[in-house]
Amino acid sequence: MNIRLNQPFSTNTVIPARVITIAVDTVHLYSQKSGQYTGTGVYMMDNNISGGSLGEGGKTLNSQVTAGFSVAFNVFPIDAEGAQGDIVEIEGFEISSGSNIFGNFGFPSKQPGKSSYQWLGTAMLQGECTYQIKIGVTVGGAPKKYYWWDPYLACSA
Repeated sequence: MNIRLNQPFSTNTVIPARVITIAVDTVHLYSQKSGQYTGTGVYMMDNNISGGSLGEGGKTLNSQVTAGFSVAFNVFPIDAEGAQGDIVEIEGFEISSGSNIFGNFGFPSKQPGKSSYQWLGTAMLQGECTYQIKIGVTVGGAPKKYYWWDPYLACSA
């Protein structure tokens, strides 16, 4: 019998089927007014272009996910190789329209600092939704500004 007591919980053991990554041109975005963002400088991509995801490299990624599988979200600054100390953080998610494919228990949540993923959720239900993602951007230690836009998720069984 193998007994393990007092083992720390680790979210790193979750290997999501879909990873959505957002790269942000921090200086360009920070020069824009906070709020609903419709311009350039936000680049979304996922690991499913061959499975039907569309819009890679823009802010309107249409990501295809599968019910029952995890979806991870990461965001990174593009800031002269990190020399400026810019910070980009995902602040939250909200379903804008369509069905809540995450159900009651799979909605993305912020992960601990040691996790490989910044936010992690599980697609629970088949359907389609537009979701709003909100990020906070700090450039060179300046006060944080907030931006949001509406990507799209389609979940199949």
